[in-house]
Amino acid sequence: MAFQPADSLKSRTFWGLIIAQFLAGFNDQAIHASAMFFALHRDALTEAEAISLMPILFFAPWAIFCTISGHLADRYSKTTALVIWKWSEVLISLILLGGFYLGTVAGHISGAWIVLSCVFLMGTHAAFFAPAKYGAMPEILQPHILSRGNGILESTTFLAAILGTVTGGALSYWFNNREMWIGVILLGLSLFGAVASLMIARLPPANPTRVFPRNPFKPLYDNLKVLLTSKPLALSVLGIAFFVFMVAYMRQTMYMHGETRNPRWDEFRTSLVVAAVALGVGLGAPAAGYLSGGKIELGLVPLGCLGMMFATVLAGFQINNTTMLVIALVIIGIFSGFYMVPLYTLLQHRAPKASKGDLVATSNFINVVGAMAASLLFFFLVEGSRWTGVSPKIDQADNFAVGTLAEVPKFERGHMTEIVIDTAGGARITFTAHSALPKLPFDPANIFPFILEQEEEAQNENFVEFEDNLFEVFGATLKKGDDVVVSTYMRGSVTHYRVRPAGQPLTPVYNNEGLPRFLFFGAAFMTLGILILLVRKLPDFFVRSLFWMRSLGKFRLKAVGMQHLPTHGPVILAANCDRLESSLQLISATDRSTLFVLWENPEQREKAPILRALAQRSALVEVGKADHATWMAAHGRAKKALHHGELLAVTVDGHADDEVESLIADLRQGNAAPIVPVYCGAIDNGAKPRVRVVFGAAVRDGASLADIRQEIRQLGEWVRANDGAAEAAH
Repeated sequence: MAFQPADSLKSRTFWGLIIAQFLAGFNDQAIHASAMFFALHRDALTEAEAISLMPILFFAPWAIFCTISGHLADRYSKTTALVIWKWSEVLISLILLGGFYLGTVAGHISGAWIVLSCVFLMGTHAAFFAPAKYGAMPEILQPHILSRGNGILESTTFLAAILGTVTGGALSYWFNNREMWIGVILLGLSLFGAVASLMIARLPPANPTRVFPRNPFKPLYDNLKVLLTSKPLALSVLGIAFFVFMVAYMRQTMYMHGETRNPRWDEFRTSLVVAAVALGVGLGAPAAGYLSGGKIELGLVPLGCLGMMFATVLAGFQINNTTMLVIALVIIGIFSGFYMVPLYTLLQHRAPKASKGDLVATSNFINVVGAMAASLLFFFLVEGSRWTGVSPKIDQADNFAVGTLAEVPKFERGHMTEIVIDTAGGARITFTAHSALPKLPFDPANIFPFILEQEEEAQNENFVEFEDNLFEVFGATLKKGDDVVVSTYMRGSVTHYRVRPAGQPLTPVYNNEGLPRFLFFGAAFMTLGILILLVRKLPDFFVRSLFWMRSLGKFRLKAVGMQHLPTHGPVILAANCDRLESSLQLISATDRSTLFVLWENPEQREKAPILRALAQRSALVEVGKADHATWMAAHGRAKKALHHGELLAVTVDGHADDEVESLIADLRQGNAAPIVPVYCGAIDNGAKPRVRVVFGAAVRDGASLADIRQEIRQLGEWVRANDGAAEAAH
């Protein structure tokens, strides 16, 4: 018997996927962190080079392999893809172990580069694993619990990122010069994850006859066209791409903030503070999944945006208070979960079944473009801050010392800690950094105090550093006997010494201490921009948000038959809704902009002035039974909505027969919009009734009003009799 989507989260296949993807995400970040620290320890990279190179190594495969990864996810069983790539993770861990062996036991520099290559390989692993993972979710879970499943999926993904980052750094500290043990540990976790993937039931191929394209760029173009012309899919991919953009932007902002601390934060401490966002997502994503109920709750998206805007402004004002900064970052993560879960669920649910993996891979391509755009924007903002004086130039004293290196410079985790120079006059000068990097307290009891402690300005300390550019290209180091020049400058009470090869011009130094505050404010402004863009895609966003807040705890809503709702083009929804609440239940169950022409039963008119007023501005036209003027106005707004390719819902069940028939006849003239019957109603009378919004198949052309009403009644009878199997059967 073919695998059927589960109607609860107790599915063995679901938890097999969760365990497998959690360990995949954990190993991604643990390999990422341990490889970076290993390269720093072996002087293969400086920290600045590592910060720039590591994201490129990991994310480049997402763009390079997006066409083939999407094709394979749809051409073959997604289970096959998941299992194969989990076992490939074992092979990558063996390569990592070999690199650690060469770098420690054999002492060969190639070991560091082999270890770094594993970051690229894990990026390739993720590029192929993600389309199968996200594409499989709608095949594993029925639509009414897909949001909850995605909440758990996103929560565990970000928790894996936290634990992987922290563990990778901790293992690098504990096993310094014994990194083979890191390889052994990660190999064991890879094996466990590969075994867990065997719990996933075999899912049938979505498109088994698909032929690999001769032109690898054409599917990318075609998929971009599908994603951007379908309103629900465009809403989801643009929103997700902005989130990836913001993650990259905020990460760079936090690295800059750490570098401006006095004494500066090392990369590990900065990573721990950044991980506060992931901790927040780990809390917010499952909450968003639970609060979505039995449908895609797009009303959470603007709430997520508003929460992120508030938290980024708070972070900007509290930039120098580490405790408050971490709290603000956690809040950003929580509301990011509210923002992301509905959008990921929308992408999974509305992507065509035969090309879900392909579209997810293309979405990943867009995400990589978003991350690159964030880096480009960050560069221009930093340059702009120097032009405007936000980051003022620091005066330097050049030629503080001129001579030749008496010894090979000493390094600690990618930072120069000591240089010895013989000057032309015969003097020997030693420049020593008293504390280039603080020792990291990896005792678990000390981790959070370490993150949150309020640093005091370093007193009477020295930092020794390389010039920022034109030097140290991928591990090339100064050698004994090289001619060098040392310049110096003060930042606070800390003396900085900068060494460069003789003949290389002095490059300026800027004080970026005040810039991160403005970068956080810029993040809030950009979030406002994406909110405005998303509201243009879905004008009734705030109506959905307000209705969701007003409805919390009042009923349990589930949408059924969403496959009957086209993703683009004009559609007429013929509904039985005759109250404000039921009309908004229908609107909240859709994923496209919806205008509702509502005839409300006067005896059941609800008092909700704020919600009603907001709905009337974007989503609601109220008409009276004998009010000719309101019906004529409704004709105009209804035609305009269909002309713009939106959804139009109309109350057709038992009221104002002449007016409704006139409206439908008017709309049918010169318009090929299908008429989709919709039943909305409670199927029990409990304290928290179960409400179902059921979309039926489009009625035949020329169907009468009586025929449409009969279709709606049949939908109601069907869902009451078959609610337990509704999602699977409809």
